[in-house]
Amino acid sequence: MMIKLASDKSFNRCICPMMNIKGKKMTYPFELKYNNFHLKSIHGILGAKQMMILDIIGTKLIHLLHDNQDFSGRIPQNTEKSVKQVSGQYMSTKLLKFLMANLPRTGKIPESYSENGRLSDADELHGRIKKPLTITLNDGQLRRELPFLRKYSSQQIAEMIIQTYECILQMNYPVCYYTGKKYEVFPFNNFGFHSQLFTLKNVKMKKSKESKTSTKARVLEREYQICFDTILGYAFMQNIASSYMDLLPGKFYEMSDYAQMYHRIFILSYYPITGSSKIPKNPVSLDEIRQRLVLKTKDTSTVRKVIKEKLEELKSNRFIKDYAEDKIDGKYFYRYVKNSWREITEEEMPSETDLADIGI
Repeated sequence: MMIKLASDKSFNRCICPMMNIKGKKMTYPFELKYNNFHLKSIHGILGAKQMMILDIIGTKLIHLLHDNQDFSGRIPQNTEKSVKQVSGQYMSTKLLKFLMANLPRTGKIPESYSENGRLSDADELHGRIKKPLTITLNDGQLRRELPFLRKYSSQQIAEMIIQTYECILQMNYPVCYYTGKKYEVFPFNNFGFHSQLFTLKNVKMKKSKESKTSTKARVLEREYQICFDTILGYAFMQNIASSYMDLLPGKFYEMSDYAQMYHRIFILSYYPITGSSKIPKNPVSLDEIRQRLVLKTKDTSTVRKVIKEKLEELKSNRFIKDYAEDKIDGKYFYRYVKNSWREITEEEMPSETDLADIGI
């Protein structure tokens, strides 16, 4: 069975890496503006590993919503009746506008907002929002089901989850929901109000038995309770409930950090949804790539080398083909062709169930 994860479209479109690179530590507060892109942070590490953790969390959530027991379960698409029902439950434009106008400075969604009738003044028809959900992750189970995690210890996975939890952001985060007739994507942001991506409510540790020669018991597994009761966590939960996502195969997480981030930011985000009449943003300028990947060097030749290395890596892993560097009016641009899901996963020999998941 092919391993694949669900990755929230809004997250991929609205983030940029925030990492310590070659001894250079991140400085806070961090802010990046580029054209329509805007992200601020006062704390946190957000790189390929933390983005991977959020994909795992989102995939676990979508399986929970549709009663799948493990990561090999089928990921439903937004055309399905069950997804439309979950997406439209207790959600409307009026409620989203109310949330934006009344964002709590604590970064948490008040429990009263999901109680019956508490928001009837904002939306008489719905009266409340969906109650924030909680999922449980066990890193032992994750390593058994997700081959790309087996190279990490329980302690390393713990560090990645905690780093993702500790990241504090202000950002655009469009929210998707089903109106009863169609899906709408509502502009949403938490600028002026700090928020984490979720709340880490509890961590339980399963330890080995102490030996006669050891003074410490080794931690074998850790279990995490994750709740989507933050401002950004709630938006993330609603998007996953709407199957507002891209699918990523397991081999994606075996690539280098910057190849993964390039694919998220410039390919998943800049190519329209299948069947859309929109033209993909292609080519992309060197300046935009430098800004969105937060590449510190100002040396153009170094940036060009990095970009071509990552495009070659994406090509060798079948995510793109036929990339090229163009020089237009003295500036460098990069174009490429995005491969289809079938082309990306061809070597993994997908089953009929896998192909049905993505509408093939």
